Amino acid sequence: MGEIILKPKYNGTIPVECDVITPDTFEGKSKEEISALKTFIGPEEHLLSDIFEISGDFTSQKEDMVIKIAGDAGNVKLIGFQMTAGKIIVEGDAGFHVGCEMKGGEILVKGDVKPWAGREMEGGTLHIFGNAGDHLGGCYRGRWEGMLGGTIIVEGDAGNNVGDGMVDGKIVVNGNVRAFCGIRLNGGVLYVGGNAIRAVGVEMKKGTIIVAGKIKNFAPGFISTGVVSDYETGLSGLALPGKLIGFNGDQAFFNKPKGKLYVSLSENYDLLNDELPAKERPIEFKGNALKVILNTGSTIEQGRIIKGGNKYSHEYLDVCAVCNMHPEDYILLGKPEKVKVSSENGKYSVLVRAEPNEDVLRRNVFIPRSVWANVIVDAYSVSTGSPIYKGGTVYVEPSEGEILEAEYIIDNIYR
Repeated sequence: MGEIILKPKYNGTIPVECDVITPDTFEGKSKEEISALKTFIGPEEHLLSDIFEISGDFTSQKEDMVIKIAGDAGNVKLIGFQMTAGKIIVEGDAGFHVGCEMKGGEILVKGDVKPWAGREMEGGTLHIFGNAGDHLGGCYRGRWEGMLGGTIIVEGDAGNNVGDGMVDGKIVVNGNVRAFCGIRLNGGVLYVGGNAIRAVGVEMKKGTIIVAGKIKNFAPGFISTGVVSDYETGLSGLALPGKLIGFNGDQAFFNKPKGKLYVSLSENYDLLNDELPAKERPIEFKGNALKVILNTGSTIEQGRIIKGGNKYSHEYLDVCAVCNMHPEDYILLGKPEKVKVSSENGKYSVLVRAEPNEDVLRRNVFIPRSVWANVIVDAYSVSTGSPIYKGGTVYVEPSEGEILEAEYIIDNIYR
């Protein structure tokens, strides 16, 4: 098996485009011909030998060829672009688009990779021993189909939009992921061994997502299918928790979706619905405050008042300054007339009227989307412009005092 060694010597800040670094391109070429391959730094054309010192055995066919990048390549883009065979080993970091559109072979990266690793790949294996950036195994801007086949393994963490538009294949992230993991998933298997921040599986139609850790802000379009043991999922070769909660979705976007989402039961008790045993839903207090999930949304009455331009009216306060909760939670809190609802970090709070409501799940509360709800809604938007209106953690406790008027909140608290 012939090995070609590329020792990085470019240390500029502008990424260099090296889509020529593949066994397919190197096959049948001499050292001189490989050295003369074209690369680009911005609009400027450079030889591959300007970027790397090149040595090794140049006699192998692509199936038997190993290309070793002996050092850090964090500013080198498109390593392994559309490769079909052979192996590439990067002994440090790799830049944008490593392994994108690859169809076969193997790429090993001993460090971290930048965004769009494995973009739209069709086959082969991409193994990342560090962390991955955003859009791992996803699709490029303006396209709808991401990963079409193959396997991506990340030993560390990954960023936002892992597997966006994924059609087939397998992505394994053994660490944590950020927001929108599995967005628009249409097939394949996506595994997260750690935690996820927000909106896992939104707009998914088919495929399977497994989260072995905690989902901080759960998407509302998933319907629970019950608690299952790891062996009942039909999945193998993955480090699954003993029990998982199964979901079907995303029903907020599709009438009959076939997407399957499994999450760790021990890390996500708060996601259990009211059809499951009460013993599976722990009661967690911080002092006198009950930990719950906050959901907000527009209601017919709230919308009618706002469209009529009566946001400062007492009617608006009566309709919107109310915390709806399951009767069991209402009793746990001592049937209070009013409650203080506080943000997870304790920095913000608002006083509203308490209202028992059978339509609200246990350990959840619903406050109409309004100036009162906005005081405690998590503003973290992951650059989407949309705060955590649904699925955020808050604390609710009995309280006395006057419910503030909307005008006072806007003039004094928002500023």
